Amino acid sequence: MAEQSDPKWLVLDGYEDEPAAFGVPPYVGFHIRYLCGVLEDAKIDYRYMTIDQWRNFVEQKGEDGVQKLMSQIEGFACIAGAVVPGRYLRGTPISLKEMQNVVRQLPSEIPAILGGWAIRGWRQQGWNPLRRNLFLAVQDTDATLNNYLESGQWKHCRRNSQQWTKWAHLGAKSKAVEFHPDLGNQEKPGPLTYEVEVYQGCVRFKRGCKFCIEPKKGIPIWRTPEDIIQEVQIAHDMGVKHVRLGGMTDTYTYMAEGVKDLEYPIPNPEPIAKLLHGLREDERLEILHTDNGNPSIIAENIEPSEEITKTLVETLSDGAVLSFGLESADPNVHQANWLNCDSNQLKDAIRLINKYGKERGERGLPKLLPGLNFIAGLNGETKETYQLNLDLLHEIRKEELLLRRINIRQVEGEGFQEIPQEAFKDFKTSVRDTIDKPLLEELFPLGGQLCDVHWETHDGRTRLPKHQEIEHTSELCRGKAGITFGRQIGAYPILIGAQYHIPLETKSNIIITGHGARSITGVETGLNHDNISQKQLEAIPGIGEKSAWKLISQRVKMKRKKGNDNSYESPKNWFEQSKIEWSGSFERFFE
Repeated sequence: MAEQSDPKWLVLDGYEDEPAAFGVPPYVGFHIRYLCGVLEDAKIDYRYMTIDQWRNFVEQKGEDGVQKLMSQIEGFACIAGAVVPGRYLRGTPISLKEMQNVVRQLPSEIPAILGGWAIRGWRQQGWNPLRRNLFLAVQDTDATLNNYLESGQWKHCRRNSQQWTKWAHLGAKSKAVEFHPDLGNQEKPGPLTYEVEVYQGCVRFKRGCKFCIEPKKGIPIWRTPEDIIQEVQIAHDMGVKHVRLGGMTDTYTYMAEGVKDLEYPIPNPEPIAKLLHGLREDERLEILHTDNGNPSIIAENIEPSEEITKTLVETLSDGAVLSFGLESADPNVHQANWLNCDSNQLKDAIRLINKYGKERGERGLPKLLPGLNFIAGLNGETKETYQLNLDLLHEIRKEELLLRRINIRQVEGEGFQEIPQEAFKDFKTSVRDTIDKPLLEELFPLGGQLCDVHWETHDGRTRLPKHQEIEHTSELCRGKAGITFGRQIGAYPILIGAQYHIPLETKSNIIITGHGARSITGVETGLNHDNISQKQLEAIPGIGEKSAWKLISQRVKMKRKKGNDNSYESPKNWFEQSKIEWSGSFERFFE
């Protein structure tokens, strides 16, 4: 990969994480790409850095290095950060404290623009940095920057449709893609997933859920299938292989009918089919996923929703998840917070998705399943609310309906009530024990195979700078003591742990060997009996520490006797000559 030149501007990707926008690695968000698209359009040279790269830069170069870089730039732009809090594995969004430190280090004379929904949240919390020529954008950061570059004046601006297309296409081939650390190269592709914005806004723009930012974006504004397909083709030219359809509060309302007038707009199967099939025509596309679905829209429009569901199952990669925002099963909470989906509508929608999405695909996962979101702390909530939530989940499971994930989080922002902590804790525990665990065992059965697991960290769930060093990425670490964590590429992938070290940034197929609270354990397939380590053997169910040690000892003796690196003709022969009972179940783990 080519090095970036000395920049005129510094673009810092603080990672976005919004209800309808993913930008935390391995995702690259669309707002940061639009920002780069503006600079590309203006032919202004710039340097792109992720917040993780910035952290490493600060640690390695120190204060002097930071000052040297800052002295070279003529402008600064940043998109920040997390609106939807979560646990991150591969990258962590910029914090307010980090942003404050960056602002303090900026030369006073250069223009600087900060955008993203986290910026708005920090402003509401009272953050108002006093610095000349610093602008906190509350509309479209890209359009606001463009206006400054053209006029020399800061002004909140919205992009028009022509600008949207232009900056999206330029952003697809910008440094935000070219120099993203997760892109990889032709020889070793990375897990980068390209989040593409399909539309912005929400069909509930008149009276949306009180806690959500999406209705504030206004009435939905659609991009055409042709526009989106062209953008993704440009991204493919840059090496992108994985795509997620984002920006949508509801996949089923893309170009829906009656958005301005109807409480439940009527889904339109044709445009989404045109988009999905058009994307699939490019053979360079590997993983294709989407995100949100509104269960009330689906339930109130079963016939067109069924057609869209069939298209999703046909075109999306297996493991796709439609995130359903019920938030609460309590009618009182529903009314107090302007929620728009009740329990009956939810169950109707789940039934439809299960009808077509249960079948497993080539990676070993169901093709399409719903995920379910609950939010604690909404107005009107009582202890009884949690019992209603739990009762609903048991009803769903009694029908043997599948859910890929159950997300329980606490409401963010002002204007909501205190959470009854004991009831909330009991609810979470009950869900994890009585719902999540049986679901996990059903979705990921022991002995099942999952393909193309991308390994990301050693001995902890968070990727650290050291994990990019050769001792963690070379074949020399394979089979050593420790734990390796990885995931399949896609939306809401299950966390997988292997009880030994595997070179990071590589891929393997695994056999499922155990279940955790919200994760699974596995052992790679294709193991070679001539070089398999003791720790790898121990991880295979039915072998154990004592037998593994005996097998390794016998293999060492045999190699000494034969005088070469080959030992036994087959794994079975190795076991038999070592006086270890051979099981047919072992065959799946070996070449």
